[in-house]
Amino acid sequence: MRVIHIAGVSGSGKTTFIRALLPLLNRKGTTAVVKHLAHHHYILESDKDTTHFFHGGALASAGSDPEKTVLVLRDTALSHIMSILSSIGTKYMLIEGWKTLPFPKITIGALPGAEGVVLSDPTAELVLESLEKFPHYHSLQGLSLEVQDSDQQGVLLAGKFPVHAKGDDTDSRREFYLRFSPILDEITREAGSSPGDVRVGLHLHQGLLFGGEDAILMAVGSQSPHTAIRVFSSIQERLFPVAGGGKIS
Repeated sequence: MRVIHIAGVSGSGKTTFIRALLPLLNRKGTTAVVKHLAHHHYILESDKDTTHFFHGGALASAGSDPEKTVLVLRDTALSHIMSILSSIGTKYMLIEGWKTLPFPKITIGALPGAEGVVLSDPTAELVLESLEKFPHYHSLQGLSLEVQDSDQQGVLLAGKFPVHAKGDDTDSRREFYLRFSPILDEITREAGSSPGDVRVGLHLHQGLLFGGEDAILMAVGSQSPHTAIRVFSSIQERLFPVAGGGKIS
């Protein structure tokens, strides 16, 4: 799931820009939008059963009709929202607001002091041409969906392996991301070209950017149990110095 952060002061035109960008992204893949409501609290309709369930203490309250499902959660952590959206197969996630987030961002209008700005007041078309500037985020379930057959048949193996840079300071971790990402891409290509029907997904979760610990997410799918286990094991061997808690220098 590629994360596209759009920031700007109130009234700058963020929502208008997203409405122009959304249909273009939808042509490329499933797209979700999360908006920071800040001080404008969303008011639940008082006479609805789902509202009664929520106010009655339900962790989550959902209502589903033939066209849509509406879900209300008590959890407000953006990291958890991202995990949910990745897990249902979202390809592009647009974030409106949260202007202090460390993500690479698009700014709409003047935003003094903004960090990580990769595009300022772009056209929607320019964003599509610049998607590589924005990072990927995957939950383990979301990565697993990408390697499953369309009918979700066969064998799926998945795991999460914590990794550690040689130093725990910010600069060391950023340097580690830059050096290790190409290695992970190489392992993915080699494993994906193994004999047999196999699909491989590897992802470096960057804790500095998305929170939590740095980790490698791995998913292997195949119609053959033998092939899935063989490829999964071979990747583990390549990653063992990292996944085993060793330091990457």
